[in-house]
Amino acid sequence: MQRRLAESAIDTPGDSAKPAACEHGCRFFADTGCISKSDMEAHGVTVHFARNETIYAKGDEARFSYRVVEGAVRLSRIFADGRRQIVNFFLPDESFGIELAHDYSATAEAVGDVVALRCPRLCISALTEGDPDISQKRLAMFSKSLAAAERHVAMLGHQSAKERVASFFMALEMQRRTDDSHTLDLPLSRQDIADYLGLTIETTCRALSELKRQNIIATPSRRRIVIRDLAGLTAIAEGGGE
Repeated sequence: MQRRLAESAIDTPGDSAKPAACEHGCRFFADTGCISKSDMEAHGVTVHFARNETIYAKGDEARFSYRVVEGAVRLSRIFADGRRQIVNFFLPDESFGIELAHDYSATAEAVGDVVALRCPRLCISALTEGDPDISQKRLAMFSKSLAAAERHVAMLGHQSAKERVASFFMALEMQRRTDDSHTLDLPLSRQDIADYLGLTIETTCRALSELKRQNIIATPSRRRIVIRDLAGLTAIAEGGGE
């Protein structure tokens, strides 16, 4: 699907020319919390993606980095036999596509409708070279991605199905910026969750049912989870629950 730009961009993703610096005084690394629609223009070029639209594919030249404004983005790899492994997902105010290598290491797709800020790689390089604080923020982004990858590997290698599901909910709980109701709006579908956890969808649903049976969680809808017993969920995620 053709990518739709919310405002005039510096170039289009299909152009062979290398992107120049951001227009509009890009503040890709600004510490602003969640960016609202009203001030997006001040932060750089804004791009929109439809549900399941590919933002970039594994092996594409890593020309841009992105920061989620609205929606959720999944990062995945497809194996030769057609199996999909979701390696990470990104929520509002999180950045992705910041690569050290020349090419993207995985495919990024919009889970639902997504609004994101887009920053050229050359712009990021110029920003980091001229500002030590931004260099530290970029390093912090790499460190966060590395920590998430390490947690994911540990989860896939050592946790049971129920522990993986509990760990997924705990990760969402830590990212929440709302009230104390412990209500989670799921950014991924059941199949996406299964692919992220390295499980079949049937096993994922059984683990969810078991957490519900234990009154650890409630599921008022398919896209919403209420944590009823945070201590119990934490214990299961850490391997200490039943």
